[in-house]
Amino acid sequence: MRTATRPTTGPGTGTVGTAREGRTGYDHLIPHLEQLAGADEGSTTRSDLRDHVIRELRPLVRNLSRRFAPGGRGIEDVEQAGMLGLVKAVDRYDPASATGGPLGFFVPSIRGEMKRYLRDHSWSVRVPRDLKELAVTVQRTADTLGQELGRAPRPSELARELNVGVDQIVDALGALDSHRARSLDAPTGDGAESGDGIPLGEQMGGEDPDLHLAAHRGEMNALIRGLPERERTILMMRFYGDRTQSSIATEMGISQMHVSRLLSRTLARLREGLAEQD
Repeated sequence: MRTATRPTTGPGTGTVGTAREGRTGYDHLIPHLEQLAGADEGSTTRSDLRDHVIRELRPLVRNLSRRFAPGGRGIEDVEQAGMLGLVKAVDRYDPASATGGPLGFFVPSIRGEMKRYLRDHSWSVRVPRDLKELAVTVQRTADTLGQELGRAPRPSELARELNVGVDQIVDALGALDSHRARSLDAPTGDGAESGDGIPLGEQMGGEDPDLHLAAHRGEMNALIRGLPERERTILMMRFYGDRTQSSIATEMGISQMHVSRLLSRTLARLREGLAEQD
């Protein structure tokens, strides 16, 4: 396998080494990492070795960030999260645990910090962490199953594959829609594909001016049901049937004045009932 080389200089030695791509590309750092693990905490030697190792491994973080940044967006933030993972791994480096070489030790830590950053910061709508993790798994599984089935898998098929409930799959699929917010200018409806649809923002409702009455509707319905039948009938005809007092009087066989007195008494009774409940 052909390797790409570039000169590197060890910390304070002035010697030239070689950095290679591939699984063993950073094996030249093993002596420095072993010295770092054995150096006294707070010593100048440890500080210099630490800085040198972090500088040498920074290209690894940069390469991984390009893979994880969605469409190249926010690559600087993803890289910064990866650098945090690198620093943490350098500080806890243990030669006895690094059986897979430097890459086997550092890549999981760098990748984990990048994944955590994307999980916590790349969603447009706040979604519970466990649901985010399930949504990512569902998306990955859907891609694999889709290739096997030759079509998009059903929620029930995803549920069987992941051994979870169908309701959880539905919630996870809904969470995936929250990963990226839609523009309020995005066209919707029959003309969405051609760009002639109604903008999403124009279909969003405004503030309901009667919202403050919602809490009283249940109480009002109970009070109306408690009215005598004649008063309840007159009330419904007047305010729900939009009938005039004279037409109500004719139908009920009473005078218009009597209808007016009954309505006034009924409304006063309803007001008193609401006031008592408040």
